[in-house]
Amino acid sequence: MTPKQVIFADWDVSASIVAFSTSRLGGVSQPPFATFNLATHVGDDPHRVESNRALLKEQLPQQLEWQWLDQVHGDDVAMVNKAGPTLTADAILTTRPNLVCCVQTADCLPLFVAAIDGTEIAVIHAGWKGLASGVIENTISRMSSSVSNLAVWFGPAIGPCHFEVGGQVRDCFLASAGSSSLVPAMEVCFLPSENQGKFMADLYAIARLKLSVLGIDKISGGDYCTHCDSDKFFSYRRDGVTGRMLHAIYIEA
Repeated sequence: MTPKQVIFADWDVSASIVAFSTSRLGGVSQPPFATFNLATHVGDDPHRVESNRALLKEQLPQQLEWQWLDQVHGDDVAMVNKAGPTLTADAILTTRPNLVCCVQTADCLPLFVAAIDGTEIAVIHAGWKGLASGVIENTISRMSSSVSNLAVWFGPAIGPCHFEVGGQVRDCFLASAGSSSLVPAMEVCFLPSENQGKFMADLYAIARLKLSVLGIDKISGGDYCTHCDSDKFFSYRRDGVTGRMLHAIYIEA
């Protein structure tokens, strides 16, 4: 895979774990899905999507199996030990080698989770609704590894510079903080915008806070804004009709 096509996770885990986010570059889709759209549900020509997926797969070990999700902005976690039809969930977890766990985004936060020793992996699709409803907590609770043995890498998401939300979204997170002592830290994740009653939400900071509460401190990534970088990333908030990046993780046998 070319450097333009993918961003590999930069974290301190076993070399057997392969995790990456794709960019929008290097595929065959036409505008507004140009060019490396990997999603079948956004209105792109299905043949072009399949061509893009084939381009990706031919650059990876051929023995890999792929598990895709139908994401619904919820908190369900799919625990899988073999690839099968598309599942409805917003996170996917496995301990089986050569099984690629996939989520797709165009602004929402992808979180890669791995046991440092390479025995267990997960990937999470976390928009604000999923974050608020507990998709991170549900995923971590289903992993057999201790939190001290887990590392997390944030893939590209919309940054706080562009993710404006209403007061109800902020109130939802403050109400779900779980402890009054956490409310001030959650408030910092929402800065007033230039528009009355609106706030700039920091998905990366919200996720970091939730992970820290769970006892996970090995966290990296979170350096991109999908809205800002129109050359590299799809962004639903910026473009409306657009493609999706893929965020994939597997344990190499």
